[in-house]
Amino acid sequence: MEPKVENIPLLALYDPIAAYALAMHIPRIPFVMNCVAVFQSFSLDQNPIEGDLDTVIPDRTWISRIDYSLAQPNVFSGNVFKTLYDSQLKAAPGVSVRVTVHSGPRYMVAPQFTPLENFANVILDTWPAGWVLYKQQSIKAEFILTQSPPSITPNGPPYSVTLTFTGWNFLDPSLDNMDPDDAAERLREAGYTVPCISSCAKKM
Repeated sequence: MEPKVENIPLLALYDPIAAYALAMHIPRIPFVMNCVAVFQSFSLDQNPIEGDLDTVIPDRTWISRIDYSLAQPNVFSGNVFKTLYDSQLKAAPGVSVRVTVHSGPRYMVAPQFTPLENFANVILDTWPAGWVLYKQQSIKAEFILTQSPPSITPNGPPYSVTLTFTGWNFLDPSLDNMDPDDAAERLREAGYTVPCISSCAKKM
């Protein structure tokens, strides 16, 4: 469900704060973050390579997409089939990732190493209203090789992996201090039908 003004009552069930901000026509801006790791060896028994976010999360941010890109500049360098190899690499990168969110609160998104191509689908498949990250949180990704790329001297490392988190936030930092129940109540006052989840739960 792409957050749109006409979807505000439905969006409010997932995220009242996002719904309230849309109802108030607070502008949204795109926000892109990357975790980058570079393998200097094609060995499968090396320690995980850590990739921290390349920026600080300044405000509450909704992640709506995860993508990845790969680069092996020396493998098949100069070969006429280099572009074909690079396009096929994305389907089976031979890389797994473990992802942790740090601070307020800390939790693991992928507790076990997960194939990179599977992890990139998690948001679009299961998180229709966006994955919320709060101000001053951060993401750490750890990468391991599960399949060695073809390498014939001097066609070897590096192998770089970029995990990109694409999302959006609102041009109103006061939303960071808003309570979801308060946002839902403000929507009701504005004429939107928003069920009171806590009251429904008490009746069950």
